[in-house]
Amino acid sequence: MPGASAAPARRRTQEERSTATQTRLLDAAVDCLVELGWAGTTTTVVAERAGVSRGAQLHHFATRAELVGAAVQHVFAGLTEDYRAGFAGVAASADRVRGAIDLLWSIYLQPRHLAALDLYLAARTDAELRSILAPIAARHRENVLALARAYFPEAAASAPRFTAIIDLILDTMLGMVLARSLHGERPAEDKILAEIDRLARELVTPAHRSSRPRARALRVARRPAKG
Repeated sequence: MPGASAAPARRRTQEERSTATQTRLLDAAVDCLVELGWAGTTTTVVAERAGVSRGAQLHHFATRAELVGAAVQHVFAGLTEDYRAGFAGVAASADRVRGAIDLLWSIYLQPRHLAALDLYLAARTDAELRSILAPIAARHRENVLALARAYFPEAAASAPRFTAIIDLILDTMLGMVLARSLHGERPAEDKILAEIDRLARELVTPAHRSSRPRARALRVARRPAKG
């Protein structure tokens, strides 16, 4: 209607403003970790990049270790969502095993994940950082295992080695990422990924689990009858 005034914009609540400030700080911390590493990610630099006052930053995160710990948790939540979204396409593919491995490897190579690994190394000699990161990393690993069980329920239910094999795959990829940071991309990576694929395929393919009973039945059938 002519002359009608627009409705006033709703003012954000204190909780909404606080959440927005925390998100800006966490996003800025992740960016700093990716670009500058642990050594260059100071609370002052993060606050400046986030456009937040030093006092507001200290209100939300009292120490640098607390801030980066929350940033890692923020990273892992994003990586988990990336994997969930990516697997929606993998599940419909002709080869779920290879698709799942390729997707996991791409997640490991994301700069955000590399920044988290940089903190793992720093935590070796920083007790405060280690005490904050260790439970966060443990929860993330449990989330990954839960996703693996959900995506491959038959293997998870029938293979006692399931958790150990998934742990082996995760640790192998972790080592591969660290080796790449030192040596760069290597031809051996494709061979290692092929071995991971073979191991995972044996774990989730029912055929290999039924081969032993069949072989035993053949041995029994070949035994000479007792006269």
